Amino acid sequence: MISRFSHAALVLATTSALMMSAAVTFPQGANDPKAALARGDYRAAEDIYRSALKRSPDSAELLTDLGIALQMQGRSSEAITIFRKSLRIKPSDTTYALLAEERCKTRDMEEAKPMLANILREHGADPRILSFVAPCYLEADEPVESVEVYEILSSSKDFPRDLAYVQLAKSFVAASQYFGQKLKDAPDGGDFLSALAAARDSGSADARSAYGLAAKRSAFFQPDADFSEALAIWRQHPNDPSLLYQMSVLSGEGMLRSFQTCERDFPQSYLVEQFRAEILASQGRQEEAVAILKELIAAHPDRPEIILDLGMMYRQLGDWEHMADTFRQLMALRPEDQRASSRLSEALLNLNQYAAMKSLLTPIVKQPSAPLWAVLDLATAEQRLGDSHAAIRILAAAERENPANKSIHYRLMRLYMQIGDNAAAEKERERFRGTNPE
Repeated sequence: MISRFSHAALVLATTSALMMSAAVTFPQGANDPKAALARGDYRAAEDIYRSALKRSPDSAELLTDLGIALQMQGRSSEAITIFRKSLRIKPSDTTYALLAEERCKTRDMEEAKPMLANILREHGADPRILSFVAPCYLEADEPVESVEVYEILSSSKDFPRDLAYVQLAKSFVAASQYFGQKLKDAPDGGDFLSALAAARDSGSADARSAYGLAAKRSAFFQPDADFSEALAIWRQHPNDPSLLYQMSVLSGEGMLRSFQTCERDFPQSYLVEQFRAEILASQGRQEEAVAILKELIAAHPDRPEIILDLGMMYRQLGDWEHMADTFRQLMALRPEDQRASSRLSEALLNLNQYAAMKSLLTPIVKQPSAPLWAVLDLATAEQRLGDSHAAIRILAAAERENPANKSIHYRLMRLYMQIGDNAAAEKERERFRGTNPE
């Protein structure tokens, strides 16, 4: 769980480019929003942009910059509203990517996934655009795409190299697991699984012992192919066990190579230590992993994202109590950061603490531009507390604001069936079948 979002240095760099094209020229000094962003005074930058928008309300550039100022404060739902308004005035690849990032941060994967696919298809060679959404591909369980994105970013002079290589290593880990699972499900994959297991159990970095067998069984297998070459072949023959084995091997090798780069080039990077903790956790050494992250939190109190990573590690371990405590800590530091409240809600749900969920979410939902994740979680809490009608009221209001959201239609359908309103359930079933995300 390496620093998924709020890559401040990147946002500041791209913000400078955005402001050069804005309709308003800002003076140097107290009213310079770029200076406010650079010193981390995002509220001041927000105020400056809002004042400028009173003079130029239809400036898409100013709206996007305002959205960034809100984004950096963790006010995702407000940022989403602003980014969407900007896009209605003027299409922008940058604003589109920022909107996709925020949807991913707020767990709105139904909306985010099509956007992520579109960005990779249309801007797969543009590091600037990819930098905004790069963490989303792992969040969306798309490790192969994540590898592709971070391989591009690792060659970009404008992207932090330690972050790129740590995330690339993590992406390779997820890709190895992805291909390994596919290999388990494939016929005739047993020999290849045995080769991978033998290399793992012996501590060997060489898992290619079955390459000869793979070449005999598949006409498409190319033993000298690198990851990108093998990936192109696998995409044409996704069920070929030999190719799945090769992709798993190359993913493992890529992880090792990326991590060695991290250790060699960035020995003092806290990101490398975070990744080391994650590796320990994956090996069942949770106490050591947690200890590393707690030491990092103490050493870097200015980096609340490490607290986020600790909470996400507890999530991966299924330790919901400690996950909840950790995100309460993050909320105390950054009360407006919706990542903290969103993940706290998730932990409370897994702890079956529905009354606490309702207490947490009710004031959030009452705010203007209430985030969809909070509305959906509050409906779930009401349902689990036995008030299906309250859940229906909440979702029906959300449906009016988000008529294209299939998840809302599905949940309403189930609730109407639960209370015996078959006519309403059928209407929601038809909406679910006929609605596509934006």
